[in-house]
Amino acid sequence: MASPDKYNYLPKAAELLKSADSRDPGARLKSYKRYLQAGLDALVKQFQKGTRINQLLKARSALLDHILISSWQQFQVNGHSALVAVGGYGREELQPYSDLDILVLLNEDSSSEHTQELEAWLAFLWDIGLEVGHSVRTVSQCEELSRTEISVATNLIESRFLCGENVLFKDLLRVIKSDTFWPSEEFFQAKVSEQRVRHAKFKDTSFNLEPNIKSNPGGLRDLQVMQWITLKHFKTSSLHDLIVHGIFTRREYKSLINHQQYLNRVRFALHVLCDKREDRLLFEHQKKVAEWLGYEDDSHKLAVEHMMQRYYRAVMSIRNLNELFIQVFEQEHLRSDERQQVIDLDDDFYIYKGRIGANDPDLFYKKPHCLIKIFRHISLHPEINEIEARTLRIIRSSQQIINEQYRKDPINISFFKEFLSTKQLTSRGFALMKRTNVLGSLIPLFAKIEGQMQFDLFHAYTVDEHTLFLLRHIIRYNRAEFQQEFPLCSKIMKTLVDPTPLYLAAIFHDIGKGRGGDHSELGAVDALDYAQGIGLEPHICELISWLVKNHLIMSLVAQRKDISDPDVIETFGKQIPSILHLELLYVLTVSDIRATNPTLWNSWKESLLKELFLATKQYLTQSTPRANQSEMVQDTRQQVLEQFGKVGDSIEPIRELLDELGDEYLLRYHPEQIIWQTEQLMSQPELPYVAIKNHRSQAGTEVFIAIEDQRDLFAAITAVLSQNHLNIQAATLYTSPKGLCLDTFIVLDEQGHPLSYERRIQEIQDNLIEGLSDLDHRKLDVSRAVPSRLKHFNVKTRIAFSYDENSNLTTLEITALDRPALLAKLGQAFMECELKVHSAKIVTLGERVEDTFTLSRRDNQPLKDKADLKQVKQKILEAIAS
Repeated sequence: MASPDKYNYLPKAAELLKSADSRDPGARLKSYKRYLQAGLDALVKQFQKGTRINQLLKARSALLDHILISSWQQFQVNGHSALVAVGGYGREELQPYSDLDILVLLNEDSSSEHTQELEAWLAFLWDIGLEVGHSVRTVSQCEELSRTEISVATNLIESRFLCGENVLFKDLLRVIKSDTFWPSEEFFQAKVSEQRVRHAKFKDTSFNLEPNIKSNPGGLRDLQVMQWITLKHFKTSSLHDLIVHGIFTRREYKSLINHQQYLNRVRFALHVLCDKREDRLLFEHQKKVAEWLGYEDDSHKLAVEHMMQRYYRAVMSIRNLNELFIQVFEQEHLRSDERQQVIDLDDDFYIYKGRIGANDPDLFYKKPHCLIKIFRHISLHPEINEIEARTLRIIRSSQQIINEQYRKDPINISFFKEFLSTKQLTSRGFALMKRTNVLGSLIPLFAKIEGQMQFDLFHAYTVDEHTLFLLRHIIRYNRAEFQQEFPLCSKIMKTLVDPTPLYLAAIFHDIGKGRGGDHSELGAVDALDYAQGIGLEPHICELISWLVKNHLIMSLVAQRKDISDPDVIETFGKQIPSILHLELLYVLTVSDIRATNPTLWNSWKESLLKELFLATKQYLTQSTPRANQSEMVQDTRQQVLEQFGKVGDSIEPIRELLDELGDEYLLRYHPEQIIWQTEQLMSQPELPYVAIKNHRSQAGTEVFIAIEDQRDLFAAITAVLSQNHLNIQAATLYTSPKGLCLDTFIVLDEQGHPLSYERRIQEIQDNLIEGLSDLDHRKLDVSRAVPSRLKHFNVKTRIAFSYDENSNLTTLEITALDRPALLAKLGQAFMECELKVHSAKIVTLGERVEDTFTLSRRDNQPLKDKADLKQVKQKILEAIAS
């Protein structure tokens, strides 16, 4: 045990002994609390001075050693027992608020004689502010439990004696060090299996934007796995000894320790700033940690983005070294009886145990193009899981050959073009090309976005990891077993002769981020330069650049425009040069949204994109001019009447109802919606009337409300829907010439799914009818708490008005910070300004909403007066701020 006095910046141990000698329990408690706090304050000061983090973690352990030993003796717990530090405390790596793992080791003949003292002592430790994880066992109990529980065994191999009966600890050591206690190969397999399960919980990515510093792939736990295996097999806790055993080179070891120290510094700062044990680097903490570590904003990046980029590069390196360690250890230090056949891929490469290897250690110097060729093999063989360790090391040591001359060499270019033109069966080729830094070397601009994050709730991953997920989705469409997931995307990929434009568009679509300006414009220029540089045909170069420049437009139109409006389809269609452009844009858009954030994709977005794609494809392939409005009205009327005629109903009442509702109604709704709505209205319902069913796309729930026209309907309806915890995706509102309002809202539940339970649907139906039956006395307030994570984002509210000549209405576009019941609050603002809402499109992008409304005054006239617009803007700002 190291004395705390060894660290001269810690409070003196003698002071604790003196002050804690009091018989007054209250005074003793206060003195220990002061000592503990003084120790933490001293460590924080040393941290800010730049003292090495490893020393601070040991100093924290030494401080707690003295507290535990002193209090153990004062509470007289030491009869026939030993106090042992285990786990992180055992290896003297304690963060400011880490759990304190201890083992009270009892004599085999121990009675309950000291139980009372032990319980009082443990309560005292909690009272002074320590989180103690304790176990009380005999040596035989430790042995029995550890043989079946790998976590217990792992804790025990890091045991460190503190005080009490040392002979008991020596007995424990004899058990732990025996040959039968978790033989090295069993221990290795158990820890590797445990790691795989942990990685799977984090979707096997190191690049979540709110990572767990300890448990994420590439986090401190991955490093500890290496420490545990090293300790068990080589009987040493020093990773430096791995150089001697040939597992790491000196450079790899230095890299590992450098990144370990960085993660420990981030974790130390996080604990102190949160004033508790916290290993999740949540958005609400990231800015404070970055500031504490000395990062500053610059013209292109926030301080927090600089810090997180350094973090992601650290975890990527640790993960790579962890995988290298596991492979080398397994191949060179374990005697496995497993025999598998070596599969020769060609003269240069083979597959063994799911790993690809190079036949010649000098292969990449003799045949530089093989640095690309290996990844084509990986992309075509799903059975290849990783690169063999020796070959992996050769790739990393050969990377310096990928320079400007290498990138311009016709042979290397030819092999990279072959890789890009291959309909790959697994995305592992791209993933391993990126993780070995070969992709960043071949495309230097890509290296600049590696580890780059965006401080928002919209993007769940770093830019480079998002790009890999996007490629993974695109390549998945190539696989026959996944064709039913996204049939349209799979069909497009099946007919695609050369996927090069799609792969390169995916790589370059976000490559302009972090440089200021429009990343789509910047990326389009970069993509064109690169495609031309590797000699692709001019029309392919233009296609790639166009896809990058326009990779956001399909999503924007689908979510913000009325895609049932032929004018919208025509305007969008005029921006699409060909069917091929449309097909590739569709695949890229679907994959991009899915890869941005798992919570963003829902059935409603899928249906909107598909409907936009099909309508635009029809527009691009039509040979006759588009029908005018009167023809469209007549066509819709005919479809509705024919449908009712098929079921034998008299069509005359339907004809009269359609005349009464007016031509604008027939333009506003899809024929299928009109048929359903008229069925409801012909049943002579009592108003207000509410009907709920799945939308025709099966992607959202359609709420149809028929009610006599009156003031502030939109505010009332949105309030009720919000009170029922529904998320509104879109709204179409129509008032007939005789004052009948027919309003339709598309909603999803809080999980982003259509409603599926009849009882829940009936409850919402009843609530709407009750809420709309007496609007004069209806409470429109909606009380839903703002999630704490939203409070840490600054989204500038933007409000823009424009005049739509086609509809003679005013279009309002709002960008603001998302919050519960925002739409209901906007409805109240429209109510106070005496505005009428005709339609709404709701787009939520992480912490930000971008909503579009068509509005008019009560007399259906657009808003044109500047004073009126200014007043509306002020009311909206007040509603958003409330």
